[in-house]
Amino acid sequence: MDEYELLVKKGNIGIYNSCEVTELVIMEPNKIYNLYTICVFQEKNVTPEKHQYDRFCKKIDLDECSIGIFQYELKLTEIKENFEKLIHEYKWISNRKGEYSIKDDDLRRLNKQFIPNIEDNRLNYILKNNFYSGSYILEFFDEKKKFDFLTEDEEHFEKISKKINKKLPINLFKVRDRLGNFIFQFPVNILNVKTKVASDSWESINFNLDWHPLIKDQSPECILEVDSTLDNNPIGTNFEEYDGNDFQEVNAGNVDSLVNIKIWRKNPRLLLYSDSGHYIKSIGLSMSIGTHNKRYFMNDGEMEFISLNSKDFESSVKNQEYYQYIENSMGIKEKELLEKTLSFKQYTPFKNKLEGLKDLRRLIRENGKNGVYLWDPFLSFKDIVNTLFYCPFEGVALKALGSKKLNEDERNNQEELFSNLNSNFKGLNLEFRIQQSEKAHDRFLIFPGNSKRYEQPKVYSLGTSINSFGRNYHILQEVLHPQAVVIVFDKIWKESKGNLIWKYPE
Repeated sequence: MDEYELLVKKGNIGIYNSCEVTELVIMEPNKIYNLYTICVFQEKNVTPEKHQYDRFCKKIDLDECSIGIFQYELKLTEIKENFEKLIHEYKWISNRKGEYSIKDDDLRRLNKQFIPNIEDNRLNYILKNNFYSGSYILEFFDEKKKFDFLTEDEEHFEKISKKINKKLPINLFKVRDRLGNFIFQFPVNILNVKTKVASDSWESINFNLDWHPLIKDQSPECILEVDSTLDNNPIGTNFEEYDGNDFQEVNAGNVDSLVNIKIWRKNPRLLLYSDSGHYIKSIGLSMSIGTHNKRYFMNDGEMEFISLNSKDFESSVKNQEYYQYIENSMGIKEKELLEKTLSFKQYTPFKNKLEGLKDLRRLIRENGKNGVYLWDPFLSFKDIVNTLFYCPFEGVALKALGSKKLNEDERNNQEELFSNLNSNFKGLNLEFRIQQSEKAHDRFLIFPGNSKRYEQPKVYSLGTSINSFGRNYHILQEVLHPQAVVIVFDKIWKESKGNLIWKYPE
């Protein structure tokens, strides 16, 4: 059976009578094409006389085009025709007045995917109300994205996404890889599931299954699956046949740590529910005893008073249990992995300075295919030679940005050092500038990514200047939100165009 027919069939995973279509399209003067379209199947019946009219139409004006948002409902026969047209002719039948079809032969149809209702699943940012039992989707993926004009300026695209979000509860900024796609969403609405730990022994999970009224008396055969892991080791697992009751207990042996739960329909074999997480075993409360003591001190001409609490406190938390000791120790392994990948590494005065430089050169070799930016207030000729000259990727942009103001003699000295360097400068595309302002003092090694391929940037905070890297105590650490640093760097780099120290090729 075709996946579409399998999912839409009444009672397999849902009860559907119509489909809500939401289109986001780029509207240029002589051209309209898909930005993102989602078709959500629903139980609601549509009125034949009214369903063909747009019930929602908005427009967001951009510099050279607009984003149109259209929403309407179709009968099941109509949405099936749309689906088949998309498969066989790469055409989308739009219900917008005055428009007939959108041709797109760069679409690849993906196999069905089950999207659970867990919060950290990115697709939930662009699906509708996927917070019950999850949804299946059928997706047509646009493999030739044509949206550079939207995405290459990160700040600009985020603003556009927020404007869309005010009109629709979706966030394209976080899921930009789905731009140009068509998604058919089949919510699992035949079943509502609640689970909890069954007893104080923490060995079992209690399932509460609430079936749709139309199939409650003939609920399907299912398998209830529970597995529990601690430190990546299975510590409890079980599969049980569903007994047909509203409540059923499944004994897995141990559910103290991360618990994964699935409900499978046996025939046809479909996933009806999936969830992962920890169940709360205890809540710790602590109380400190207030005192009349105060600390006071003068700060910037004002007297500050700090009320003090006693060191002694009472706590309702009992002694740690075995799984807490294990989970608290897992960070040691994580730290070793971070050091191995250079996502986090400490340097002490006892380490060799060359080790630090070797680490930076390794990062440049592994991540420099889209360019390398070095941002250091005290940047000099020697620092640049020690780092950016080791980039093995021919012709990529190498940008060096310092902030220490140079007098004419210092500037001439830097230029002379580069010019007299015994090098053929083969494949080098390097520019060294001094920033206009001296307000930025952090040190960063930046890999800008590639917006056209949606490759995200990487940024490392160096902790100290290159001239002392690996010699003093400092930390090399990957930045969690790299794009914010890239945006500021690009802005200051443009402002500093007039403060050129050296450039190759000229």
